[in-house]
Amino acid sequence: MTHPLVRLGAIATVLSLADIPWLTFPWRMPIVGALAVTWVLVETRRWPAAGVGRQRLWATLGWTAALVVLVAGIVDPVLEPLVDRLTGTPVDYSGYGALRGNLPMARDLVLGAWLSATLGEELVFRAFLMHQLTALLRTTRAGDALAILAGGVVFGLMHADQGLAGIVLTGLVGGLFCAAYLRSGRNLWALVLAHGLIDTWGVTTLYLGWV
Repeated sequence: MTHPLVRLGAIATVLSLADIPWLTFPWRMPIVGALAVTWVLVETRRWPAAGVGRQRLWATLGWTAALVVLVAGIVDPVLEPLVDRLTGTPVDYSGYGALRGNLPMARDLVLGAWLSATLGEELVFRAFLMHQLTALLRTTRAGDALAILAGGVVFGLMHADQGLAGIVLTGLVGGLFCAAYLRSGRNLWALVLAHGLIDTWGVTTLYLGWV
């Protein structure tokens, strides 16, 4: 399970399962995430290796708050318009449906997002993918930096349905989350909470017509 080719095969398999619509939203990502984390646990026999070990409450809340502030306070209002201009097209949110003023749809999307994007994506793209990438690149001097870069690129490409601007923006956010995951001592709980709050805020802005 630790051979580089086996790790690459595991990454390809998990990402394929996460991308192919073999199960409808919101169930596919958490199921794939559970399978992916099981792989890490079987390999390491250590819960912290998958980011699900015990963490200090205040550290968890601190990382959560920092990520929410960075994304909602800087990425969304500052970087997103910049990325839109540089790519010549805005982020495509049409895949979320006609949310403006549609409270039932917005409510259902928020509930689904907490299961699919919040939990499922963090299990796949942080707990599993960052474990594999750091293990593959740990022999290099800039191993963690390369793993963060690769993790961000993969996360962005997996959101290709949002267009070029969406790929760039989610890639930046993904890289930020990958860096926070490693710097926080693999505190997956903080990232899950932050992801959920950020997605809730994003759906709210679409519902209110601010985007």
